[in-house]
Amino acid sequence: MDKFRILRTSLCIYEGLRLIFVLGAFILLQPRSEAAFPWLGVITPGALFLLITVFWQVNISAYRLYGPLYLAGKGLGIVSTMFWLFFARNDIMREFMFNEAALIFAPGIIAFFVLGDALSAWLAATLMKS
Repeated sequence: MDKFRILRTSLCIYEGLRLIFVLGAFILLQPRSEAAFPWLGVITPGALFLLITVFWQVNISAYRLYGPLYLAGKGLGIVSTMFWLFFARNDIMREFMFNEAALIFAPGIIAFFVLGDALSAWLAATLMKS
């Protein structure tokens, strides 16, 4: 039995939950219906991370080469989230003042994505070294 199977399984579960969460948030907070296509274009590339982890579940030795792509994508995701936080801080603060639910949920969601992506990148790097 592979001693790193639990790492691959946890990565796969995280990426599946992350994609479901993002799609669910899109459905609940859906903008006008005619503007749905561009938003889905932003969300659906995240499915590639899930596919990479599924491929690692099937055969890690054959798909180990996808590791740098996974790490680069996670790094870009973390950096782009940080830039978004920097440039959207005024809008975020205004939303906090007018919506108490945003004050509770927004920091948790952002922390979930940034910390989850950082942890998944660390797990993927561990898998690539094994």
